[in-house]
Amino acid sequence: MRRKYLLNFLLLIFVLHSFCAKAQKGTISYKLTVNEKNLSREMQQNLIIYFDKLNSVELRIKQKNQSGNNQGDDLNQVRVLKSGKPTFVFKDFSRKKLLLSDYIGTKKVILMDTLNNFKWRILKEKKKIGNFNCRKAETAFRGRLYEAWYTEDVPIQNGPWKFCGLPGLIVMVKDTASDFVYELTGVDLKARFENNVIGIPVAYEKDKVVTYKEFRTLYRKKIEDYIRLSRVEQTTPEGITGTIDLHMPEKQEKF
Repeated sequence: MRRKYLLNFLLLIFVLHSFCAKAQKGTISYKLTVNEKNLSREMQQNLIIYFDKLNSVELRIKQKNQSGNNQGDDLNQVRVLKSGKPTFVFKDFSRKKLLLSDYIGTKKVILMDTLNNFKWRILKEKKKIGNFNCRKAETAFRGRLYEAWYTEDVPIQNGPWKFCGLPGLIVMVKDTASDFVYELTGVDLKARFENNVIGIPVAYEKDKVVTYKEFRTLYRKKIEDYIRLSRVEQTTPEGITGTIDLHMPEKQEKF
């Protein structure tokens, strides 16, 4: 009898060890929905996170119909969002550092921030999302209130964008106004990829890194520049005179 219990115990340890070993490398996929109030429309993006035991990098998956132009926007508006560099979020869990790309006007920069700035409050509320048993958590972060659902079924303390630090994988997270909604679309613990995928894209290797505080200062200055330009009357080659409404996309962080 003791031998049977011992064998069962060893089998359980083996299964847990195998799962943890698999969870040390893989991919996580999310769908991001952004409700842009100034354009009265919804925008969706697909994200993929490559991770290992110490680091992860999130990249946007280009849509097949992505053209890079502004068709469909109001003709009197210019939406400032053009760059050939990939958008990324790199998390270094061992050093508790975070590097990501962001826009200042039409230019992308590397922004450095501290990892896990979130003070999560774990609630008793539970529900099932897809095949995952989830628990609710809340946090306030830089001007927005967020609610998240995470699962301990997948023992990976990670999530989309800057989110992390919960006792399991984030399945869904959104701000209370639903301006930014992230939903889990897939987990692959057997994904095969080169180790050098998890890092800062080479397109940024010569770029200067700015702190979050420096970024906010530069961003506010750029907004002021666009406001001034929007007041200046311009004449098109067709002879039409008027002003152009230049605006920056709404930031997820308000301060």
